Amino acid sequence: MKMSRSVLGIAVVVAVLGSVYVGCAETNTPPVPVWRANPVGAGVRCAETNTSPVRSSIPYVATRHDTVRDMLWMANVGKDDVVYDLGSGDGRIVIAAVRDFGARRAVGIEIDPELIRESRENAHKAGVTDRVEFIQGDLFTNDFRQASVVTLFLGHKPNIRLRPKMFSILKPGTRIVSHQFGMGEWQPDKTLTVRTVFLGMVGEMWNPFMDNPHVPDYTGNESHFGRSDTLLIWIVPAPVAGIWRGKIETSQGPQDCQLIFHQRLSRVGGTFQISGQTKLAGDVHADIWGNHVRFWCTLDAMPMPYGQFEMRFDGHVNGDTMQGTLAVSEKDRLHESAWEAKRDKANFAGTWEWPCASGTRSVKLRIERRDSHLVATYQDRDQAVPVTDFYDCGGGFYFTLLIGRQGDGVRITEDTGWLIGEGVLDHGALRGTIEFYPYGDMHGVPGGREASRPVIQNWAPRLIKP
Repeated sequence: MKMSRSVLGIAVVVAVLGSVYVGCAETNTPPVPVWRANPVGAGVRCAETNTSPVRSSIPYVATRHDTVRDMLWMANVGKDDVVYDLGSGDGRIVIAAVRDFGARRAVGIEIDPELIRESRENAHKAGVTDRVEFIQGDLFTNDFRQASVVTLFLGHKPNIRLRPKMFSILKPGTRIVSHQFGMGEWQPDKTLTVRTVFLGMVGEMWNPFMDNPHVPDYTGNESHFGRSDTLLIWIVPAPVAGIWRGKIETSQGPQDCQLIFHQRLSRVGGTFQISGQTKLAGDVHADIWGNHVRFWCTLDAMPMPYGQFEMRFDGHVNGDTMQGTLAVSEKDRLHESAWEAKRDKANFAGTWEWPCASGTRSVKLRIERRDSHLVATYQDRDQAVPVTDFYDCGGGFYFTLLIGRQGDGVRITEDTGWLIGEGVLDHGALRGTIEFYPYGDMHGVPGGREASRPVIQNWAPRLIKP
């Protein structure tokens, strides 16, 4: 009989100016000691894994006015921007966006009716009621697709829950600015560290993956206890994964060029192949900011000496079309020209099967398209688990799933861990990478064990049911 145990992480969220939010643990093992301050009006919340379902008790801590200015400056807010503040509190970010930075419009979403009332009063005093709006409601269910800038001061766990929605509905190029808290393995495009005396709110949550930059539980780029604020910004990337085809001019004449892009949020890389009289292949090193794409192609074999052939592209993506300038360097010849590539259509719908990383059985991923969105379900034995952290990257997809989650906790077995996958459809076959990071040693929990080494494999699942 296989033994299992249920555990929860230990979290402490501190509101420095007056309130302390202290984590508590609920497990079937002896309790782990939790440090407690002597708070004034403290709120108590249960410890959870960073990516478990978010409760409505996200603590309200007002962002300092100097930090508000830094966040809006970092996002380069200007007259054409529509700013959404998710969890807008007393409205200070919304008001500052239009009053101090000239934003065209700003909207705050806040669940607390008293704070909504206070926000509207503050907007009236500031004389900006004609350009601001405050919506009382759930920031996870309200629509904010019109935003060109989104500001956050929520916590790691809410950020992780929000990120698939932001990736899906926000336009490429939208700026997301978070105060103190990151988004796991989605690394920020820029980070600003500011010296301060008062931190406002910081979060500390122990989990075995907090130092692993490959999984959503990663917190290494966030603010921790100290005397500095951290502001992080992400530029929403265009979905560029897939197979792109175009023609290039070479010394041998026009040649067919194929690019295969794999995408993990803002990380993009892949391969290229040139066919015709010249047969060359190699790696693509790509960089994407919104819909602005730059890539550099280098040979992975030696039909030519190093540096004798390369391609550099600078342009933009619009749907399934990529346009810009391509520079092709061959020996002592450099040719620059306008270039266009088209992406192959891809249909991932169906059930895909592959060998389980933690056992001898097979597991499956069911992908369906509902209301123009891809929806995925992980199937193992008789269990079907929705994959809520799933990203449609155009001609490919990316997903993460914490296997073993039960409510707000994690049930530890040999199968428990993070499953990370990405793939691209190539002539009906799915090709990519699958990674499994087993749960590690649970410090302070009786029976804790060292985790097995991560399993990282080339992924070629079999389509068993269209």
